[in-house]
Amino acid sequence: MPRRHVVFVTWKTGNAPAFEAAARLGHHVTLIRSARMERSQNIDFDTTPYGRFVDDVRLLPDATDLDELRACITSLHRERPIDGFVATVDALVVPVAVIAEELGIPFTSAEGARTAKRKDRCRAVLTEAGIDATPYRVVNCLAEAREFADGTGYPVVLKPACGSASEGAHVVADETALDKLFQDIDPHGTTYGQGVLMEEYLTGRFVSAEVGLVEGRFLPLAVSERSTWQDHEALETGTTIPAGITRADHTAVMAFAEQVVRAVGLGMGIFHVEIMIGDDGRPRLIELNPRLMGSCLPNLFRLAGGGDLFTWLVRIHLGEDPGVEPAGFTGYATVRWFGAVERQPTPAAAPDLSWADEYGPALHSLTVRYPDAPFLEPCRGNLGNFGEVQVVHPDHDTSIRIARRVVERVHNQLGFEVTR
Repeated sequence: MPRRHVVFVTWKTGNAPAFEAAARLGHHVTLIRSARMERSQNIDFDTTPYGRFVDDVRLLPDATDLDELRACITSLHRERPIDGFVATVDALVVPVAVIAEELGIPFTSAEGARTAKRKDRCRAVLTEAGIDATPYRVVNCLAEAREFADGTGYPVVLKPACGSASEGAHVVADETALDKLFQDIDPHGTTYGQGVLMEEYLTGRFVSAEVGLVEGRFLPLAVSERSTWQDHEALETGTTIPAGITRADHTAVMAFAEQVVRAVGLGMGIFHVEIMIGDDGRPRLIELNPRLMGSCLPNLFRLAGGGDLFTWLVRIHLGEDPGVEPAGFTGYATVRWFGAVERQPTPAAAPDLSWADEYGPALHSLTVRYPDAPFLEPCRGNLGNFGEVQVVHPDHDTSIRIARRVVERVHNQLGFEVTR
């Protein structure tokens, strides 16, 4: 293959291996960094071992500034024509899609990405297509929220109409809880600036489909199972890849995910589709993300024997069919994240984790990394975690049990409650 120009728009620790994949495939790798995003994520490009695979770096104060990003990309395209983009951070998918269309560079459809990110629009598209008719409504005040909840019955889900990382999402148990929540939120503030979305509460088994689409070909990559914190169900506490579900459920989830992705019109990429398998076996959408699954999950996919997701990601965003077949997983990889339940003074040092060696190769990694702040704030979204454990084991239940036990031991050392 000729050497092509791949532009990554921002990065995270969990997705940095994609730089190596692009370089290994023989391409010129450019990274557009975002100083603001790196500060908020507490990541340092100068220390990542994957930085050496990047040929050209451009640093922007804030890559979500559309005009600044457009100017940077246009300049890059003029210097060396861009063949493809990789954008794996929620806030950048739509801006990159818009600029790619302006320049005529293949990428995920801008309209499809906008629809996916606007959860109410996504629901409207699926309802019109007859794919998923889960009740929803964008509300502007408590009276409208009460009216919706009275119609569907409690509990109900309240979330930002356009958001990510579970920030601002709540499962509301009753009218008293709804009233209290509206005292604490600003329907017109930053978190809910695009609207407050109310949805019917879905029950069943929470999973996600990891799927690709390139040149019209649908790629079923994996079904993962998700865990949530019982005291705040909107907060995800972990994932296991692959999910311990029946073949029939797997087939139904993938068929549903394909319907969703095609109806929204995403066009090309690897996507993360969160789904509830109802007690009747019918899949229903929780959320569609027009980008690769986040955090350490691509590495979890690899640990479970699923293959090199980053190589496929690069090839798909260059419009190449990666020839992917459904993965034959060799084990089960589990991650558990945890943060503080209540506001706590930040400990002076991380706990002694030398006991982790007891778990041998099953415990792939265990990290406790506090933010540079005097207090640990209550963890109510994915960005509030300070700890992570990754486990890989041939047995599904054992993988999950070890991860839970490790979190429990860290919790006992810390002396304060953590989400688990």
